[in-house]
Amino acid sequence: MTYSDDINLLTRQYNDVIRALESSYKMENKSHVFLSSYKLKRQYSKRYEALEREYRQKCNEIAASYKKSHPQWAKWRNIWIWIFFGGFMAALVCCGASLPYKEGTSSALSSYAGETTYWNAENIPIPYLQDASQYVSNPDSVLSQNAVNRINITLQRLEKELNIQSAFIVVNHIENDDPFRMAQDVGNKYGVGYRNRGLVVVVGYLDHSINMSPGRALEADLTDAECHRLEQRYVVPAMRAEMPDSGMVYLAEAVYSTLQKKELPQMSQLSSQSSDDDFDAEVAIPIGLTMLFLIGWGLFFLRMNTKYQWFRLLGAVALLPNPFYSSSGGYYFSSGGGFGKGGGFSGGGGFSGGHFGGGSFGGGGATSRW
Repeated sequence: MTYSDDINLLTRQYNDVIRALESSYKMENKSHVFLSSYKLKRQYSKRYEALEREYRQKCNEIAASYKKSHPQWAKWRNIWIWIFFGGFMAALVCCGASLPYKEGTSSALSSYAGETTYWNAENIPIPYLQDASQYVSNPDSVLSQNAVNRINITLQRLEKELNIQSAFIVVNHIENDDPFRMAQDVGNKYGVGYRNRGLVVVVGYLDHSINMSPGRALEADLTDAECHRLEQRYVVPAMRAEMPDSGMVYLAEAVYSTLQKKELPQMSQLSSQSSDDDFDAEVAIPIGLTMLFLIGWGLFFLRMNTKYQWFRLLGAVALLPNPFYSSSGGYYFSSGGGFGKGGGFSGGGGFSGGHFGGGSFGGGGATSRW
């Protein structure tokens, strides 16, 4: 006999005992009053529980005996269960790692995760003051860290090569939905720019707005028309396609190229609909492949289960449930009624803080919306 046959035979024997116990209860219950019936049912339930404990113990003894007499079977039974578990976890990890990142997703979720903050010049963090290599304020995590790093590198080159200080502020919401006022206030409050050659860019991602404000002395090199052109060429189409990383990275490079009198970077054509379709396809492929693998893996597991019996799914005989106990946690009555038991953002520690050059802003620049 196999391990499964031994367990099934034992289960049938105990089921016969349980049926006999239930018949005995019915016979004895006929001569009892209502309250005695409740006590009687409790007594029989305890006898069932004792039988169940005895049954479980014998099942364990059969399993231990079978493993001892079939050491190779026991060995490969343990090996295969770990292989199946490892394959299942590896499939999930690979699926998660292959899913593409969609820009703007974390920002949209964060706006609903807690209380909405409306940023202004008084409460916006300025990382540059703690670390002179950090030009981007991204308290709502609209941008990925990779995008922030790329923008910081470009803006650091702008300061070192052209002596132009800048601050890029990207948030979900701006106080009074006024990016121009916030850019002017930040520029004047912190004095962004040496000799008035500073630049402040403020983006309200969920407000669908952007403002570029150059300092007084920078307005001749970065005119209102030029600011508007850069916003329309790089930021607006990227934001419409929900790709804030691309929009802000390209904008930083375009500002650098404009002030260096170099050719502007070429931005790939963006389309909200096409990007969504591409993203859906990129998501569907790894999920579909993972599901196919898991279905095949599950069928293989069931096939091997007939030999190693991790779960007695095929041809298994189940122990009868306690006939003296209700599913809601109380004891049944013979009458059919029930009566029973109730049931911010921090500065870069260890880095050298920066200071702005005392620049001022006089109202130049441009605001765009999408």
